[in-house]
Amino acid sequence: MRRGRATHTDALFLRISDFAETSAVVHLLTSDLGRVGAVAKGAKRLSNGFQGPVDRGWLYHVRVRRRGREGLYALDSAKVREAFPQLRRDPARYIDASLVLEVAGDLMREEEPHPELFRLTVFTLKVLDRAPAPRARAVAPFFLVRALELSGHAPELEGCVISGRAIERNGPALVHPGRGGLLHPEEGRGEPGVRSVPWEALDLYCEVRDRHAHDALRLERQAADWSALRRFVLDWLEFVLERRFRAALVAVPAPS
Repeated sequence: MRRGRATHTDALFLRISDFAETSAVVHLLTSDLGRVGAVAKGAKRLSNGFQGPVDRGWLYHVRVRRRGREGLYALDSAKVREAFPQLRRDPARYIDASLVLEVAGDLMREEEPHPELFRLTVFTLKVLDRAPAPRARAVAPFFLVRALELSGHAPELEGCVISGRAIERNGPALVHPGRGGLLHPEEGRGEPGVRSVPWEALDLYCEVRDRHAHDALRLERQAADWSALRRFVLDWLEFVLERRFRAALVAVPAPS
């Protein structure tokens, strides 16, 4: 985008930090520009072009301009499209929403649009905001599976990634992010970095991966199975991205 030329796009606000007395620097996940940083002048004033103070996690329609060849954009306006109010009333949903935004922000590169990931993130926040409590526990694991698949770093779960041999279910599954998937016990035993994962978590991964989104979110599973799936995919993503997710370190209460 050339300097001074405006782009109108949908955006999620990932992070907001102070910039001077009345302005802020915002990091945006956008539909058309990828992940970008922008200066929002006057964002902290009660009267501004942003429908009040900008807020993390809300869906906006924004107008941004490049300030120069490199560096921050200028955020001229932001109109709220969805505020997801339930996410701020329920601690469990807020933690999950924070995790969704954190993972999406890491998977989407700067100024490289990824419309599928953007749509998945918005869809996930909408469902998380509206889902009844028993269903809400499935939303973050659903997002993590689909985001991992979109990232191109999905695990191979059909057989041993080294020998190709089928694996009998005598004990927990052995997986290795560095190897790319399942290991036969003879290859995995003693291998540095190997993880022990319940087969139920891997089966649920495949079901969430292969089903239509709404069907995947209606799967009837125990809370422990969703938790195991969440741990497996988070561990895999953290290995791939070489970082820890702050929201994953917070204990998640039951959704209300």
